[in-house]
Amino acid sequence: MSKYLSPIIILLIIISGSLLRFYNLGSQPYWMDEGYTINAVLSVIEKGNTILDSGQNYFCPMYCYPTAWIAHLFGPNATAYRLFAVIAGILLIAAIYLIIKKLFTRHVALLASFFVAFSYWQIAWSRQARWYSLLVLLFWLAIYLFYQFLETEDNKKRIAYFLSAVGLSALAVLTHRIAYLLAPIFLILLALKAWKNKTKINTKIIWIASLIIVSITFLLELSLNFGISRSLIAKFGLYYELPYYLSFFLANYWLFIFLALYAYFGAPKEQKLRYQLLILPFVLYLLVFAFFTDIVHYRYLLAPALGLLLLGAIGAIDIFGKLWHKYRVVALIFLVAVIAIFFVSGQGVWRPLPFYTLENDNINTGKTDRPYYGYTPQPNFNGAYAAIAVNLKPYDIVISSHPQFNKIFLHQPGYWLAYNYLGFENRVKIVDETDREYYVGAEVINDLEELKQITSSTHGYIVFDQMSITGRIPTETIDYISKNFQQIYFNEINEYSRIWVYRF
Repeated sequence: MSKYLSPIIILLIIISGSLLRFYNLGSQPYWMDEGYTINAVLSVIEKGNTILDSGQNYFCPMYCYPTAWIAHLFGPNATAYRLFAVIAGILLIAAIYLIIKKLFTRHVALLASFFVAFSYWQIAWSRQARWYSLLVLLFWLAIYLFYQFLETEDNKKRIAYFLSAVGLSALAVLTHRIAYLLAPIFLILLALKAWKNKTKINTKIIWIASLIIVSITFLLELSLNFGISRSLIAKFGLYYELPYYLSFFLANYWLFIFLALYAYFGAPKEQKLRYQLLILPFVLYLLVFAFFTDIVHYRYLLAPALGLLLLGAIGAIDIFGKLWHKYRVVALIFLVAVIAIFFVSGQGVWRPLPFYTLENDNINTGKTDRPYYGYTPQPNFNGAYAAIAVNLKPYDIVISSHPQFNKIFLHQPGYWLAYNYLGFENRVKIVDETDREYYVGAEVINDLEELKQITSSTHGYIVFDQMSITGRIPTETIDYISKNFQQIYFNEINEYSRIWVYRF
């Protein structure tokens, strides 16, 4: 392929990926976590910080402050709230091309950026008012720069790469706390580099780098009062969530897993560290979340899972190259087949979709003893609150399973039907010290008796979704609502994304 053709192809890839991310960006209803982000953004617009109406601080500096500026510029709407995520997702396509081109070849870089541009999961999470696409971008830029620190022989460049990697890692941590795992990734990479015996970095530099990484990690911990260390000590335990994670990634990344395994085990010995650079983050995150936490969130592995796509591109181009020397037609058929499988299997998106279903287990098969299934609920909160808004009278109250949407759609905190969001009996409800709901300071309804007392003396609406009634809000409370109040709205997107509105 001509080197002059590559810029045209990558430009077309970026444009196509951008169109997929921008298509009907504001039309998909908000989901639960987007409500938290939007409330924090509204707090920044109104008060200049992320202190919520409840008085609690919702920590999201890297996403919420830029998004507040965007919303101030373009108005408070879904497109504005999601725009920063889209921009980060588009920048990721270009960044991956440049990174993989430096580490491998131009052909691998083009295919890798193609996979990123059309990846279902990269597109889906780039369209949410959340910080996951920004985290992916910062995560891989930090890893790449740390690798350059390991490889360069120029001391000035070495310092620049190291400081850049550490700086981007700090920004990643400010984006989401799970980026703390970049610290052990860097330490392992340092150990792998030293193990080779051909290292260009002497032992003294390795120890200094390790000390700086550990020191900065704990400095962030102390200065930001994240409480990660205290939390790890208090909640340390061994769990076994591996089957859920393996099931999800085998179902959604199987093409890349096969190609990645081929690429890694066939890697030239002298380039092994480059391949380890791509697979190590996924393995480490998988082990941590599968064995040291009882909460199954597949999106927490979105950033490291990108390494599977990158290794998959390397494997596909390697097979293509070996076939090309003798069987050019077969080589072309193979590459076309890989791309076709990518799209047909649903791992890739070739045309804009009106709705992106986020992560979920197959809840039709395999009952478990967990109090929840691994899924991201996406009920139509927009439609439910539109039904309330058209009939809402000045003295009506709104009781909600997710009162953050009371604030967003109705500009009032309302009341909260209290329950444990994660469905665990021993987990505390999200309530602050004043007995107000954490996110918007909604008044808390703790049980059925309180609900009866409040609804007997006033008028209003109750809105709740499928997640809130699945092992969370007591069955007797839901039965009482359905038998005594009038249902005015119901919507079902899928089995775990249902929503009801009742009038009392």
